[in-house]
Formats: sequence, C-alpha cells, structure tokens
Amino acid sequence: AFVTVAIGVAIGFISLFVVPAFEKVFKSFGADLPLATRILIAVSDFAVTFWPFLLLGGVLGTMALKRYLQTQRGRLQWDRLKLRLPLAGSIILRATLTRFARAFSMGYGAGVPLVQALAYTALAVDNLYVGSKLDEMRNGIERGDTLTNTAAATKMFTPLVLQMLAVGEETGAVDATLKDVAEFYEREVDYDLKKLAGSIEPILIVVMGAMVLVLALGVFLPMWNLSSIAHR
Repeated sequence: AFVTVAIGVAIGFISLFVVPAFEKVFKSFGADLPLATRILIAVSDFAVTFWPFLLLGGVLGTMALKRYLQTQRGRLQWDRLKLRLPLAGSIILRATLTRFARAFSMGYGAGVPLVQALAYTALAVDNLYVGSKLDEMRNGIERGDTLTNTAAATKMFTPLVLQMLAVGEETGAVDATLKDVAEFYEREVDYDLKKLAGSIEPILIVVMGAMVLVLALGVFLPMWNLSSIAHR
C-alpha cells in the first residue's frame, strides 16, 4: 500500500507540474505531444479545473458510505462481501468460523442450552451476516431440526465444520469436536496470513508496472521526441 500510494503521488506530481512544462516546450518547437502525454495532460487539466467538486464528492461519498455501513442493511452486506473477497475472503471466513467454533464450544460445554448458546455465539462472531445464519440455525432447532441439518441449510459452513458437527452430535461431544475445529482453523489462518504477502506480491508488481509504464509513456516519450526535434 505504501509503495502504491507513493507511485500514485509521483504520478500526480508529474502530471500536475512536469508534464505541463513539456507542453509549453513542445509548443515552442511546433511539435505535438505523444498520445500518452496528452492523456495525462487532459486528466491533469480536469483535476485542476474540477478539484473542488472532486474533493467535495469524495468527502460526501465517504460520509455516505460510512453512514450506510452503520445501518443494519449496510453492515450485513459489507460483512457478507468480506467473506467473498479475493485472497482474503477465505481467510476471513475461516477466522470467523474459528470464533464460532470457539465461542459455541465454550458456551455449550459450560452447560448453556443449545438455542441460547447459538444466540450468544451469533453476537460473538463479530460478523452480522454469519450471525444471521446462526439465528437461522437457532430457528431451525426450535422447530425440531438437528444441529447438523440446520448448519448445512445455511450453506455457509465448510465441509470440515459440518462433518465435525455430525460426529459431535453422534457422540454427544459437540463442544470437543468444535474445539478441535477452532484449533485446526487457527493454525490454517496463521499459515495463510504468512502466505498472503507472497500472494499479493505478483498483483502489486503488475500494478506498479502499470504505473511505471504510465510514467514512462507520459514523460520519457516527450523527452525522446524533444531530443530528436532539437537535433534537426
């Protein structure tokens, strides 16, 4: 993020101050700027002309988004989206399932009734979408369905969690099996977090390469053309 922001600031500085200087020099030589440089200048002119509106729009947009995420519907949609993010979504899901397994095993193992344990766990997972699925499970159990069937109906749990829930129901040790699930996913999440940096590196390299290409096309091409024109 630091490198990307730094290159973005560099592109903004060059577009606002360096590239316009090339335009004046090229006009004095009677030459046309390359297409890439003209695009940078057009973007620069647009930003300089409309920066108050862009700033106001950014502030209002941020405030509106923040207020929307504070609503029940907004938080529900955001918590659902987090579980589907590329690369990080799987890690967030397993971390959330870890909190579910840990909280539910502690409550149920301490003698809290099943329905109440699910209600407390829905508040402990810190994800409104997952919490709503746990509430669906609680409603299903109140109607007489089994824990495993209600969990499978939500289509949110991984096969490992469903398998361990089934084993726990058969053996009467749901809290012990979910504790094993929590420990397993904790190790997996720790391992995947260490790998995440390596997964992001190729994407970051492509983004940085694209930014450098914009700089090269927007700045160096005019310099090369200016050099060729000066030697004529």
